[in-house]
Amino acid sequence: MINYSFIENKLLNNMDKLNIPKLKQRLFFLFLAVLILYLPIKCTKYHLFDLSYQEVLEFSWRTDGCSRLSNKTEYIMECPCLGFINPDDRITITDDGDLYFQNKLFGKLILKEKPSFFHDSSEILSGGFMEIIRSDLGIICYYDSI
Repeated sequence: MINYSFIENKLLNNMDKLNIPKLKQRLFFLFLAVLILYLPIKCTKYHLFDLSYQEVLEFSWRTDGCSRLSNKTEYIMECPCLGFINPDDRITITDDGDLYFQNKLFGKLILKEKPSFFHDSSEILSGGFMEIIRSDLGIICYYDSI
């Protein structure tokens, strides 16, 4: 006969009482509840809080032109801005809004309007609008979210 310690005896007694099918059922319902509540919580968070700079990078952006810092109403024909900003580009944004492209300061990002949470797939644009101020060149780059 094997002598078990007090803790080992308690564990063995509790293992006999463990109901595996009921545990599986509870875990399934917990998973289902989290799955059902995920989208409403994410949607509510999106509409109640501002986007962080890292969340801005989750969207794709296309250039909508640029203008001079001195005259914002005059658009420049030859725009030196990036044509597209995609989530997989090597772009980082600091907490202050400084945008770095390939570890080189590119400009200051200002989010004017958040992209739509429920994007209509028949439309090209999702409603977001941002500006990047390039103080080194003296221009403002305008971007729309796609």
